[in-house]
Amino acid sequence: MQPNRTSTHIDKPLTDYSIGFLQNPGDFIARSILPIKTVSKQSDRYFKFVAADFARDEAKLRSAGEESVGSGFSVSNESYFCDKFALHQDLSYDDLINADEAVELENNSAEFLAHQMLIKHERLFAAACWGTGIWGEDVLGASTTKWDDYTSSNPIQVIDRLKRNIHLKTFKSPNKLVLGYDVFLALKEHPDLVSRVQYTSDASIDTTLMARRFGVDQVIVAKGVLNSANEGLSASMGYLLDPKSALLIHSPPSVGRMTAAAATSFAWTGSPTLPRPMGVVTRRMDDEKTQSRRIETEICVDVKVTGADLGAYISAIVD
Repeated sequence: MQPNRTSTHIDKPLTDYSIGFLQNPGDFIARSILPIKTVSKQSDRYFKFVAADFARDEAKLRSAGEESVGSGFSVSNESYFCDKFALHQDLSYDDLINADEAVELENNSAEFLAHQMLIKHERLFAAACWGTGIWGEDVLGASTTKWDDYTSSNPIQVIDRLKRNIHLKTFKSPNKLVLGYDVFLALKEHPDLVSRVQYTSDASIDTTLMARRFGVDQVIVAKGVLNSANEGLSASMGYLLDPKSALLIHSPPSVGRMTAAAATSFAWTGSPTLPRPMGVVTRRMDDEKTQSRRIETEICVDVKVTGADLGAYISAIVD
């Protein structure tokens, strides 16, 4: 009997190929849209000044021998509290040793847990920032022309009006526009944007061109996805941030004394013995009793609206 294919080859998993579905970290906007303020304590307070106090004209004429007119400003304070969220996966030494190379069990477990922290941070952002009744101004799709009405809507005019209103109240110009995914898809085909480039460029309308036309530093599209079903059940996929809404804010790259930001992510950095850089950490811990390795990821942040007048929410602006 001559050797054949089945007797000369035993099928085994490829070592350099596998199929996986990792979300793009750039689709989660919470860590990129807001400044991160690292803090050494889980809770504390911060001072807050009032913009209107710095726009009054109270200097008066002063005659010879008279005192100057007195004035002042008010200061309040608010608090933050960084809740701690954590998740782990235990891997037995036997499983780690027996796993095929392409499974990369330990690395993929760490990647899985890191994605969980991205989702958690995004949900904290959604609860704090993504909705009506939070910011200084709301634009309601139910009472205005929606942006997928290409005949009657004027999204550039809407954003310009909101930018003016925010600047008038805070002296700051909004610099970031966050778009739900459906809003982005509608705007990239909007005649008001397409007409600006159709005779000068063959480039499609992307976030860079949108930012230039809306007069902001950055347009960011929120595309993070949440499966709200429990493990083992049929997936129930949805976008973490309402895809039919948008948010316009002033958000500096960093915060410090006398800086204004629409919202801030306070990140508790932990202790020297258990550091948590930027509020997030992944640790590996061996347990000889159970002969296993624990991969654990932890996030400790508080997403706070620190300047409601520095933002405007645009709700349900496309169908």
